[in-house]
Amino acid sequence: SKKRAISIGYHAKGDDAERFDKAFEANDLKAFVALLASQQPIESFEERMHPWAEDPRTVGALAGTQLAILASMAEKDNPRVKDDIREAGGIPPIVDFLKSDQTDRVQTAVVALSFLTAECPQNARAVYDAGAMPFLLKHLDSEVAGMRAAAATTLRNVCMESDDFRQKFVDLGGIRGLVQQLSVAPDPALNQADVQLESILNLEDVIEREDGSVIEAYARQALAAGAEAKLRQLTKSVDEEVRGAAEEVLEALARVKECGNKQVAHAACPPAQERLRCGNDLGLPYGSWPLPGLWAALVALDRLA
Repeated sequence: SKKRAISIGYHAKGDDAERFDKAFEANDLKAFVALLASQQPIESFEERMHPWAEDPRTVGALAGTQLAILASMAEKDNPRVKDDIREAGGIPPIVDFLKSDQTDRVQTAVVALSFLTAECPQNARAVYDAGAMPFLLKHLDSEVAGMRAAAATTLRNVCMESDDFRQKFVDLGGIRGLVQQLSVAPDPALNQADVQLESILNLEDVIEREDGSVIEAYARQALAAGAEAKLRQLTKSVDEEVRGAAEEVLEALARVKECGNKQVAHAACPPAQERLRCGNDLGLPYGSWPLPGLWAALVALDRLA
């Protein structure tokens, strides 16, 4: 096969592996989407491909991973690629991965959806319409920290596109899941400060309107789930951004408590100061692939027959 500057070798035989190679050479999104259903095994990779996610075990999972990579590099390489993937029919079969009993497929789906929904409202709506929300919610309790973070950020992206989507998320118990993200044990595969900051901002985005005013009913759910104590602990962080974000959300929750205690109309509660969400220099959501440069190597795969 053609030698590229960066390559990760994998061992596989069969027609679908050949089709994958052809799709890769042509950058054929529709071909990648067609391959998502493939169960043809991949025998092995020459090296582990990601700090926390399982390597793809089938050509189908590999095709999903390739779509995730393309979406992750959208801002740098092709701003339209996320829309192109949706228009190629990619979102429903990726959401179907969430229902799989194959861990690599599930993890691939969560990562791909986190990239596909970032700064892409039409994809966020398509993900909701494909029925992803209840399946993503399950992974807020995942034993894998990266899965929890990626699922939470994907859900946040979906919630931001519609008050109805956000209400459904809340009705399914999503706020409790976001609050639980505020106190997680460090994972060596992830930057703990980034994980903490993203978890705070995800909760903030869900309990606030676009203008920064607090949605009282949602804030009270966060308080009932124990957000106050967890945020107070985060105000002791050595990371300045984490401290600042935690203090801001605490202030917003305190206003809700005060308004409730004084029986003041919700409109009297002042909005929280606007904040910029965190993200790397590509504007990608944290908690997906923490090393997008490593995953970009997949774009230069060499299959070993």
